[in-house]
Amino acid sequence: MAVVFPSADWMEELKKVVNSDEQYKKAAANWEGDFLCIVELDEDALKDFSNPKILAGFLSMIDTVPKEKREKYKGTPAGDFLEKGLGVSLDADLSSLNAEELAKKIAELKIGDFKGASLDMWLDFWHGELRNVEVAPPGERRDAKFKLIGPYANFKLLVTGKSDAITLVVGGKLKLQGDLSYMMRNMAAVKRFTDLMGSIPLES
Repeated sequence: MAVVFPSADWMEELKKVVNSDEQYKKAAANWEGDFLCIVELDEDALKDFSNPKILAGFLSMIDTVPKEKREKYKGTPAGDFLEKGLGVSLDADLSSLNAEELAKKIAELKIGDFKGASLDMWLDFWHGELRNVEVAPPGERRDAKFKLIGPYANFKLLVTGKSDAITLVVGGKLKLQGDLSYMMRNMAAVKRFTDLMGSIPLES
């Protein structure tokens, strides 16, 4: 099924694709550890968000965060992007907003005004299963075993299957923090996961 990235549908599809793959289950049978992916918003993100369908997908991801936890966005670059840049209330039902109208505001924005804004995703892997894929509000899940950090444009290379995590990390396009020796011992699991992620058909 083709889905928009980023979106709540994409998160669900990723979980479904990974958990239905027998090759991944075998490769990751001994894997223990979660990831926090810090996707830094950049010019490419603004360009994509000018597409109402993609902007609606982005908002649907933020909408998965319970309203009581959205307070953590206030006063942060990500919160400023939503509240000051797009003019949306963090208390709103974000999935029901008019993405067509909001997308028109993107042309007026400069990413430099929201330096540090990011979309943080937490992925919880455990013995061949992807147990959770969630949006992490600012400051949450910082104790993840691994952190993968980089600009939206480079994460898109990963998500679209145009590159893999190892190539992006070695090439300096994504930064990896965590127990690298443990990861090297489990390269088959990492590679299969990134292959599966890149296999999800995306709408444009």
